[in-house]
Amino acid sequence: MVNLIYDKSPIFLQNIFISLKGIQIYRQRYNKVYRKELKILNEENEFNLQKKRFKSFIKYTRKNSPFYSQKLSHLKKEISMSDIELLPMLTKDEIREHVDEIVTRNKGLLPMGTSGTTGKKLIIYSHPYDISRRIAYLDYFKAKHGVKKGMKRASMGGRTFVPEKQKSHIYWRHNYILNQLLFSIYHASNENIIYYIEELNRFKPQSIDGVTTVIYRIAKYINKHSIELTFKPIAIFPTAETLTVTVKSEIEKAFRCKVFDQYSSSEGAPFIVENDKGYYDICPATGYYELERIEGNIYEITVTSFYTTTTPLIRYRIGDAVELFDTLPENYTQSDIKIKRIIGRKNDYLVSNEKGKVYSAILSATVRKTEGNFIECQFIQNKMDEVIINFVIEGVNDKKTIEHSIKELMKVRFSESTEYNVRFVEELESTDGGKTRFIINNLNRELS
Repeated sequence: MVNLIYDKSPIFLQNIFISLKGIQIYRQRYNKVYRKELKILNEENEFNLQKKRFKSFIKYTRKNSPFYSQKLSHLKKEISMSDIELLPMLTKDEIREHVDEIVTRNKGLLPMGTSGTTGKKLIIYSHPYDISRRIAYLDYFKAKHGVKKGMKRASMGGRTFVPEKQKSHIYWRHNYILNQLLFSIYHASNENIIYYIEELNRFKPQSIDGVTTVIYRIAKYINKHSIELTFKPIAIFPTAETLTVTVKSEIEKAFRCKVFDQYSSSEGAPFIVENDKGYYDICPATGYYELERIEGNIYEITVTSFYTTTTPLIRYRIGDAVELFDTLPENYTQSDIKIKRIIGRKNDYLVSNEKGKVYSAILSATVRKTEGNFIECQFIQNKMDEVIINFVIEGVNDKKTIEHSIKELMKVRFSESTEYNVRFVEELESTDGGKTRFIINNLNRELS
């Protein structure tokens, strides 16, 4: 009913509705927990914090998580960072199977859904306490680069707030409480980009953040058409997707300001952030990082995240990799970790005739919106006019619901003219290397 009222309301009322939601978000995030965390971050050494927080995090988890109470029952009472190899690894499948036993709280749980790179649904529960601390760290990071809370901010995010039947080219809404202009990532096609640029020129944000692809698409249009911006942001903070050198250069050229990358995850992994010198720093106040060499200076990351007190992530195999400047010594310390770049996957997108490259952030959001019960989902594109969507389900009752729901969502978010071949399979197709991927792009051409 609320959504129906919102969709039928004029845009100025929709802005009010979003701002009212903004009041709720503000109270949830910017509370005494946020203020305390920000004070600690500004006053204490991060590596000293890491040591203290590791001990208290493990102690809290053992006491409050039935899963870890049993898993760690044979270990001594106080566990420090030097004991980390005594702790068991945590996999995504274990979280799926045991999340109700892993959680440490029964009240105030906030489900944080993710489809991951494999397309499997994964639910991690967070809590206002965890979220406030994470937001505090993000604001601490941004403040280092001159951007403070309350400044004018333009965000390119995955929330759906533009009604499907809207005729006007107003693909943004205002959150007056946070001084934030929210742009829809689902309408940022080449023919609509000019409207985004015109609104940015009118709003004149002091910072821009959000999905990398959309910010890049806007920047590329600005540079290609030599559009003069009437504002200059202090900094830009892309999220959700890998930031390549080419993409970063294009964005910095268009907006005439520095771009600062950041890495985390929807599960709540500890942060890795770009510094003034253009390479990456771990953020020890947010977690502990273990690196396992794959080849050369490329390492897979296993994380223990201090901002996940609700669904504790201890030695969590997140499945991501980084490239270091130098090979780590055998007995490396946290301060030895010097990251050159965060590794991304090639062809982690589909190609639409109408919207160009459509990356995993949009497709992941689409999967989360799909109605019906399913275990896994996968997108395969072998030709421009067809996308194969594979679902693994336990029963047969939801087939029609799933098929209808995903097709309708893809028409809006990908293309009206594309044929969607929805298949229900026992297992998902793997790559030549034997990996199950969320997106398999078999097209033989790159779009500019």
